[in-house]
Amino acid sequence: MKKYRCLIVDDEDLIIRSLEQFFEFHTDRYELVGKAYSGKEAIDWAMQLKPDIILTDIVMPGMNGIEMIETLKGKLPGTIFIILTAYSDFDYAKQAIRMNVKDYIVKVPLSEDDIFQALDRAAQTLHEIEVKEAELRKLNTSRLENMYRFRRQIITELLQGDLQPNQLLRHCDDLKIAPNLNEYCCVLIELDDYVGFKKQYDQVDQSVIRYGMLNVAEETLSSKGSGFVCEVKDNLIMGIVTLPFMESNSRLNTQCMELGRELIENIQKYMKQVVHVSFSFKYQGWDTMPSAYRQALTQLQDAYYFTGEGQVFVNGLHSMVKPGDGEAQIKEWFQEIIRRLAPETKSEELKGILSRIAFHALEHRVPHQKMTGLINHFMSLIQQKVSVWKLVPEPLLVVPEDRMKFNEQWKKVMGYMDECLSQRQAPARSEISKAKQYIEENIALRLTLDEVAEYVSLVPSYFSTLFKKVENENFVDYVNRRKIEKAVALLKERDYSNLQLSKLVGIQNERYFCTLFKHFFGLPPQKFRKTYL
Repeated sequence: MKKYRCLIVDDEDLIIRSLEQFFEFHTDRYELVGKAYSGKEAIDWAMQLKPDIILTDIVMPGMNGIEMIETLKGKLPGTIFIILTAYSDFDYAKQAIRMNVKDYIVKVPLSEDDIFQALDRAAQTLHEIEVKEAELRKLNTSRLENMYRFRRQIITELLQGDLQPNQLLRHCDDLKIAPNLNEYCCVLIELDDYVGFKKQYDQVDQSVIRYGMLNVAEETLSSKGSGFVCEVKDNLIMGIVTLPFMESNSRLNTQCMELGRELIENIQKYMKQVVHVSFSFKYQGWDTMPSAYRQALTQLQDAYYFTGEGQVFVNGLHSMVKPGDGEAQIKEWFQEIIRRLAPETKSEELKGILSRIAFHALEHRVPHQKMTGLINHFMSLIQQKVSVWKLVPEPLLVVPEDRMKFNEQWKKVMGYMDECLSQRQAPARSEISKAKQYIEENIALRLTLDEVAEYVSLVPSYFSTLFKKVENENFVDYVNRRKIEKAVALLKERDYSNLQLSKLVGIQNERYFCTLFKHFFGLPPQKFRKTYL
């Protein structure tokens, strides 16, 4: 049950103490928030505390209770007044009735039952008012929601060409928009992270927040000029606004920037959402709305490259875009990555090109749809290239969503490439370890690259490249080094001849064996043994 906040006013300390004791026994329903000993003091406390109920004496020094009530009635229309007086004067009673005072209680003697019943009647009245106000708010909210839904339907049909401007005029009253559309700008408001928004909130909360954004946007537009707003997509609000100084393009652009910043700030403040805002040029008439919308939408394309902080996009007032065909250069760089992509490639080797692509896309503002298409095509080419690597498990290709920002899409590109390369490099290390073990076990044999590559089930050319990548030494040099190191180990055991050593390590030509030995240790085998062993 709701507790009602009460303020007591009387110049007699005894009455004040009695009322304080009364409220101590009824804290379940009433909260005594303050006390005052004069009408003037009561006004100060009432404006600060905003109580639901004020119990006041009439006759007090300075401002009396009737004057106090007259002063507060206009300032606190929801507050209920109960008069406590030692006088049963009919004139006072008439004044109290005229001011719609809830109860008039004679306080000599002061009856707790009378006070409780008066408070109970006041509480009941307050409850009835609250119920009616809640019903009215619900009704108004429902009507407003229906109006916004109707606006979305009609304006969307107009933008798509399914509704003619003259057909819209018959709906103006229901849409609460002016029939004549003079000079105006189209404004678009887009959620910064719609993907994250859908993940964070359920359907009900999404609807509540979007409805709140519409209200905040319409109030903000109305504070700067005239117009209306409506949703055209779940993540996109469109507004039509006429501002005070439309004749000067420079002043208009400045006003648009100010309005855009205020929209961003208010939606962030009240709805806790980050948005981007764009404006079209100046237009006139309902028939121009599709063109104005397309132009504002083009301006909003730049939001694709920004995340985390709201941006305003007004023609000529945002960052300059470099001229040139950014798309062609990006295609060329993507093709270069595909050419260089191999199982032994390390991701660091491609980061330079990827950084250039990201910077180039931002610098040239490659349009959202085109860049998304380029990214998706590039990822499909990666998938085709790595499919022959037989990765287990095969990396899952998650195509970036169209509604994702550039940074989010780029993270998916980088993540997919890293996953492909890391999964390839892990088996690569395993295969090279297997090859090295085979070499150790067969060091006394004549080992060839083809033989070892076949043992680890790899194509010889790929095995050769992979071996060099992992070991930083080519296959032949590695095998020769291990054979000579094995020969040194044998020399430590006993005095072998050069011929015996060469055969024990799988080198059939004694002279070649001695040449290799000298290459690695600077001396022929026998001199090495005498010098160091």
